[in-house]
Amino acid sequence: FKGFYSPSPGSVYPILQMLEDREFVSVTKEGNKKIYTITEEGENFLKENADQDEFAKRMKQFQNFNREDMKTLGIDIKETVNAILTASKEAMTDEEKRKQFDRFLTQIKEQAQNLYKEDDQNDK
Repeated sequence: FKGFYSPSPGSVYPILQMLEDREFVSVTKEGNKKIYTITEEGENFLKENADQDEFAKRMKQFQNFNREDMKTLGIDIKETVNAILTASKEAMTDEEKRKQFDRFLTQIKEQAQNLYKEDDQNDK
C-alpha cells in the first residue's frame, strides 16, 4: 500500500490463523518468528478463484498511487467537510438557506457518484 496503510496485528493475525485453519498456509518457527508459506491447497484455491479476486481489484487502485497526492487530497477533503459542516449549521437557521444547502448536497453527491461510475466503466 506504499506506506498509506499499515495493518495492525489485530487484523493480520486472525487472517493468518484463518488461512492456517483452512490449510492454505503452513507455519514453521524460526527462533521467535513464525514463517508462513502457501500450501498446494492455498495455491489451488487462488487458481480456482483468480477471476473473483477482490484483493487484486483493490490493489489495482494503488498501482499509480502517490502518497503526497493522497496527503494533499486528504487535507482538501477535510477542509471541504469542515466548510460543509459550517454551511449546514447556517442552513439550519433559515428555510431558504436550507433549501439551497439541500440542493447543494444533492448536486455534490450526484457528481461524486457519477465520477465513481465513470471509473467503474473505464475498468471494464
